[in-house]
Amino acid sequence: MSFDYFASLAELESCPKQVNESALASGFVDGCTVWSCRDAKKNEARTCYMQRAAGLQLTMPQELHLEPDHTSLLHPTWFCIDVSFTIKSPWYSKDDRPFHVLDNPVRKDRVFGVPFMSAASWKGLLRWACRMQAGLSKHLETHDMKMDGWNDPPWIVHLFGNEKSEQKDFRSDTLVFYPTWFDKVGFEVINPHSRKTRAGTQPIYYEVVPAGTKGRLRLLYAPFPGEIERDKVRPADFIDDLLDSIRALLETYGISAKRTAGWGSARINTNEESKIYFVEGGWLHERLGEGVEAKHYEPPNEKFKKLMDEKGKPLEILLGENEKLKSKTQFKKLEGEKLCTNAEFEDFKAWYEKYGDEYRRRLDTSTKDNQSLQTRELPFDKLMDVLKEGRFVRQGGNQ
Repeated sequence: MSFDYFASLAELESCPKQVNESALASGFVDGCTVWSCRDAKKNEARTCYMQRAAGLQLTMPQELHLEPDHTSLLHPTWFCIDVSFTIKSPWYSKDDRPFHVLDNPVRKDRVFGVPFMSAASWKGLLRWACRMQAGLSKHLETHDMKMDGWNDPPWIVHLFGNEKSEQKDFRSDTLVFYPTWFDKVGFEVINPHSRKTRAGTQPIYYEVVPAGTKGRLRLLYAPFPGEIERDKVRPADFIDDLLDSIRALLETYGISAKRTAGWGSARINTNEESKIYFVEGGWLHERLGEGVEAKHYEPPNEKFKKLMDEKGKPLEILLGENEKLKSKTQFKKLEGEKLCTNAEFEDFKAWYEKYGDEYRRRLDTSTKDNQSLQTRELPFDKLMDVLKEGRFVRQGGNQ
């Protein structure tokens, strides 16, 4: 039995009233789009789509495990940067979907319909911000706003590689970027005015990620063996420029289309939300010195170990919905003989919520019989403070 999807859409007798499980990927969106092609139905279909899409909470399925795990680094030179930010003005990147009820839909995942900023977009924008940090602005002013004669400094080539067209002395990048997922959409209207009548001619609707939405910039510095020696660039030589470029990109330049109109500016969220991960005893740990306190870890006592399995996961009877520990009230209501007292469960719950992830990670590394590289973390703003204070000393004594 075959089913013609678009033939069924053509039989719609009204614009869809409900959003199906595919959210803004298909189904509802396709129905609104097909309905907009009917005679005099475009405005109705557009209004229907905008009213329902604006109220959705869009998320990627957790079962896919798309969030990177930065708590296990494989080499002392590696480090991860995880920056939480809040959008201050609308974010927009046009979707490449050819058939849509709106003329300017925001870019979304093809399967789940979740708006996102691609890893390639992050790489291109951060490369440009690093170039501005390295003096590209002055170069453009003296070269008629052209890139002629510009050569990336070694640290930028080391991080981002060569341009595609450069076949000679090709260098691959050492930074790994991840996409950023947003959880809601909104709408903006641009209404060009006639110079004669000074009145709007025809409103242009943009689907955007609205101001106030949170996102995360995640990147991993993971050079292959020998790349640091080949490029003659040490991480300590560029870490401050890289962090300054990240801050400038988010808070000054913007990360959206229509940046010149003020779209896509953001604010970095501090207060422990933005972090940098590094290997204990590695180059970054040594450079930071003793003045920075790393993340504290407290191993479980014997009573706590009895409440977990061999992988460090709480026993099934202690778990509630979404595989999370039961609340104090739920534990008190358990019938039969309990594994521990109420007070012991409260102590275990407090410990596990704080150190459980690190305990499971350490169990996993010991099970695999690997050399245990302990990962530490430091808030992003504290690292920036260290750089400003001059406590981060580069090789050769230059601060």
